[in-house]
Order: sequence, then structure tokens, then C-alpha cells
Amino acid sequence: MSELLTTEQARRRQRIYDDELSSGNRFASALLVVREHLPSGKACLRMNIDGTRIGNVARFINHSCDGGNLLTVLVRSSGALLPRLCFFASRNIQEDEELTFSYGDIIRIREEGLPCFCGCSSCFGVLPSENT
Repeated sequence: MSELLTTEQARRRQRIYDDELSSGNRFASALLVVREHLPSGKACLRMNIDGTRIGNVARFINHSCDGGNLLTVLVRSSGALLPRLCFFASRNIQEDEELTFSYGDIIRIREEGLPCFCGCSSCFGVLPSENT
């Protein structure tokens, strides 16, 4: 299980991670913002999940601009306040094939976005990101 953060905590962490990266260190954060649009369409639940320091193996799944071979689905258990972010295969996955998914819409790009190295033919060249 990764850490669940408030939006303010996520913003603070992102600034720390950006400073770490800009200092020239090889650093990769695993801070993920997940939004669940509620059925009414009038509200959106935001979860800030940080797997940078602690978490399960999902924090090592890389991005692919073509959507990758995994889909993310929010799964709710009865009685649970927050949903779980689950990964499901979007197609048959070959032995030794890297597991990848899209980190998000490319529309939300921070000015100093990180380069993307996914290597797919539809690569945007920059990782999806936003001003947290």
C-alpha cells in the first residue's frame, strides 16, 4: 500500500521531488493523482497516491503514450471509504514483456515536463503531468 496524501501534502511532496530532480540526481517519483468523477457529474473525488518511498510492485510500472498493456480501474469494496486502484491486462501480454499503462492525459503538461522514453510510435516526448 502506498501513502494516501491530502492535496496540500501532494503539492509539498511534488515540490520536494522536483527539487531533487533539478539537482541533477537520477530520481523518479511515483506520485499519482487519481480522479473519480461521481455519477451525479457534480463532484470529483481526488486521491493522491505516493508510492515513491513505500508501496507495492505497481509503483515500478512504467508509462506508455499508446496506453500500454494495462488498464487502470477503480474498484470499490462494500464498506470501504476509498476505492482501490487496480491494474488489468488490456490484451494478451507476452512473457518478459514490460508492463506499462498511460499515466494520464497529455493535455495536462507542466511547463518543465519530464522526457518520455516509452519508445512507442505515438510517443509525445513528454510524460503526462500537471501542476499538482
